[in-house]
Formats: sequence, C-alpha cells, structure tokens
Amino acid sequence: MKMKKFLTAALFVAATMAASAQSINVSSAFQNMRKNYLNKAKAEIDAACLHDATKEDAKTWCYKALIYARIGGEASNKKSKFKDLAPDWAEQAYTAALECKRLDKDNEFAQQVSEVFSFVGNEYYNQSTAAYRAKEYAKAIELSDKSVTCFTNAGKSQYAVDAMYIAGISSQAVHDTAGVKKYFNNMVRRKTDINHVYVTLFSIAKAEGKSDEAMKVASNYVRNCKNDYQAYILNAEGYFLSKNPEKGKEQVQAALNLTKDSANYPAVLVIAGTLLDEAAGDAEAAEAYFKQSLALVPSQFEANFGMGKMYYNRAVDKNNAANNIDPFNDESGLYDKLSAESKTLFGQCIEYFEKAVQYYDSLTDEDRKNALRHNLGNCLTAMANAYARVDKLPEAEAAKTRLQQLAN
Repeated sequence: MKMKKFLTAALFVAATMAASAQSINVSSAFQNMRKNYLNKAKAEIDAACLHDATKEDAKTWCYKALIYARIGGEASNKKSKFKDLAPDWAEQAYTAALECKRLDKDNEFAQQVSEVFSFVGNEYYNQSTAAYRAKEYAKAIELSDKSVTCFTNAGKSQYAVDAMYIAGISSQAVHDTAGVKKYFNNMVRRKTDINHVYVTLFSIAKAEGKSDEAMKVASNYVRNCKNDYQAYILNAEGYFLSKNPEKGKEQVQAALNLTKDSANYPAVLVIAGTLLDEAAGDAEAAEAYFKQSLALVPSQFEANFGMGKMYYNRAVDKNNAANNIDPFNDESGLYDKLSAESKTLFGQCIEYFEKAVQYYDSLTDEDRKNALRHNLGNCLTAMANAYARVDKLPEAEAAKTRLQQLAN
C-alpha cells in the first residue's frame, strides 16, 4: 500500500510540474516575442497550444495570435531573418484569435485579439483582392469570407462591407446568383453606398420577374443614400416597373433637383430622358430632357445619341406598323401615312447620330473613347439603316464600312 501511495504522489507531482512548465512556456513565449526572438516564441507557443495543461486557456491562444501576427509583420520585410518563419502566419493567427474568443468568457483578452483580427483581416482582404484580379474567384471568395469574419470581430463594419464586395463581385464573375444575393443583400443591410450593389440586385429581381423585390432594393437605396441622385433614378425605374408612372416621375424630378447646381446636371438630364423614353414610354418628356441637356452642353455624345436612338426606335415602330398593312388593300391610306412618318423620323435621327459621331471623333482621351466604343457601334448600326431608309446609299455604305473597322 505504501509503495502505491508513493507512486501516486510522484505522478501527481510530475503532472503539476508539467503544468507549471507549460504555464512558464506561455509566459516565456510572450516575453520572447517582445524581445523579437520570434523563432523561440513560435516554438514555445506551438507546444503550449498542444499541451493538455494549457490548450484550453484563452491566454495561450491570445499569445499565439499575437506572436503569429508579429511574424506576419516581419513577413513583408525582405531583410528580416524571420520573413520565412511561418508562411501560413495569417491562418495561424486567424484560428488562434477565434479560439481565444471562444475560450475568453470574461473578454479578458478582447482588446488584444481585436487588434489581431484587424491586422489579419487586412491581410486577407489584400489577398482576396489579388485573387480577384488574377481571376481566381473561388479563392477570392474564401479569403473574403475570412476577412469579413476578422473585421466583424474587430468591430470594423465598413471594412467588413468592403470585403463582402470582393466576394460579391467574385460570385458575379462565376454567375453565382445566390452568392451575389448573399453578399450584396448583407451589404445593403449594413447600409452600403456602392451603386453597383443596388443596381445588380435590382437587375436580378427584374430578370426574375420580382417587381416587388426590385422596388424594395430601390427603396433601400434611397433610404441608405439620400444624397445620391442615382438612388432616385433607380427608385424611379422601380415605380415605372410597378406601373406607377407618376411616382416614377417624382423620383426623376428628385434626382434632377439634387443635381441642378452640379456639373452632373446635363448628364442626369440625359439619364432622365433615357428612362422616360425606355421605361415610361413618354417620348415628349424624354425629348424635353435631351434638348435641355443639349442646350447646356451642345457638344456631347450622350444626349445626341439619346435623341437619335429615340427617333430611330419610333421610326422602326412606324415602319413595322406599316408593314403589317396590305398596301394594295388600304382604302384609308394608312400605309402611306405610316411609311412617310417613318421616313421623316429616320431622317431626324440621322442628324443627332452624326453629331454624336462627330463628338466621338473629336475626342483625344482614349479612355473616354473606349467607354463610348460600344454605343458608337450601336450608333453606326442605326445610321447605316437610317441612311438606307432615306435613300442615302453611299452614306449607308460608309457607315457599314466604319462599323466593320470598329469590329476589327
């Protein structure tokens, strides 16, 4: 019996000594970190995180998070002898911070861990951005998710929203509509001011035939961004989609009122004209907006293209209506009337399209020209047809030739 008691006591002492040694290891790791003995600090804290005596202690994981974050700070310094000490430092610091948060019931280490989360969140954000640019979209989403977790735990909501955006546009790049909704709706709940988020969600709802959902997105945009004229334009489109043109026109006017004294006003007039023409079918109001924009800035692409497109589309409608009538059995003369109106409108659109092309050709800013390149193609396509309709065949061929050159 005495021998047994002696062995039991010896085992107890050994266990106590081991626990004490591990506790000393944790403190020593921290002190070595402060002295910048990072290789020693890493070895000691790694051992402590595996030992039964210390692996359930929040302090252990807090120190691990701090040590690996410090190693991360050295990783970007090419002259540091510790730059390759832990290539996975971000993942190690991230998991350690999460484990500390789980174990730290009294929030004793909340401040230190918050700083680690912020540091690692920034690293993951930079990595996710690089992955997105490299078109590694799955990787970008994974890294963005970790960045969101870090910034959320650090109490930095806006940075979390920025990380969500990378995940959202990465989901968009791989046509993952559910992923786009997940990230962008979360951004809306956090009152993002990014126009692309609202426009994308609106477009998805519209494509899915969910006008109520589209209206909700637009309404949230106005609520979250009261000083953004684009919010009122999107809200107007929502009302037009919901067959409420009067409310839609009120929102258009709100956008115009918001920008009346700004340099954006002529451009907003063009947006208003396009919306009234295409979404509300109000050609008269659209024409008034286009002409008001041209009165302020006569030399421009957008308003001239908008006017030309509006006249062109009306000409096509008249022509199609005429083609539905048998000209040999038309006692009312409607065929001739519609054909003449169509030809007049084709002639009117040419004037504006030509001015749009002239403006494009006058540009010296290549970035601006590239931004307008797609609509220049639309312009030339319409011009070629319009010229042919008014019997200007050489001009029609010239427009076709330039269109082919643009395509090449």
